[in-house]
Amino acid sequence: MKVEIEESKLQTAYANACDGVKDFMESLFGKKVFEAAKPTLDDYKTIRTYEDACKALGEPIFEDPNNLPNHIIALMKLETISRALWGRNFQPKPDGEGSKVYWYPWFALWTKKEVEDMNPEQRGALLSATALYGASAGFGSLHASTRSSFAYAHFGFRLCQETEEKAKYFGQQFIELWAEYLKFNFTVGNRLK
Repeated sequence: MKVEIEESKLQTAYANACDGVKDFMESLFGKKVFEAAKPTLDDYKTIRTYEDACKALGEPIFEDPNNLPNHIIALMKLETISRALWGRNFQPKPDGEGSKVYWYPWFALWTKKEVEDMNPEQRGALLSATALYGASAGFGSLHASTRSSFAYAHFGFRLCQETEEKAKYFGQQFIELWAEYLKFNFTVGNRLK
């Protein structure tokens, strides 16, 4: 019998395993297979968990002595993960001229099928809400709506990434934390493996 395992799935299992299981996996597959799985600031895809972000940054894992609300703890963890995903060489800086683009994970509350099944009036309402309240992020809060343009910023920069690809990874890989931070009575899908 032959069993094939994708290397990325094997590395994810290794990253989430306890020390004894890691030792077993290293003896079975060799240590070299898992070297890439170690969290590092040089490759954001090695940051698969909050604990990975702490290891890569050299920071202790947060322990809550004050019984903070779950959404506050989730936000604190997301901020740590965001800094780890920025990597070693990225230095985020405010851009007063607005010429630099940063990306924020954007979540849909409808599946593609649900949108396709909407009648034209429902879909029109959804699209007009999206156009009115589109994705926006920034360092502060800006709202200009009575001039020739309309712009506003509501989301904190600390959760933004410098590329769309990283923002997508941040949203998908850490979907459970994002849900804990943002949720109100909804369920979430699976994270990337």
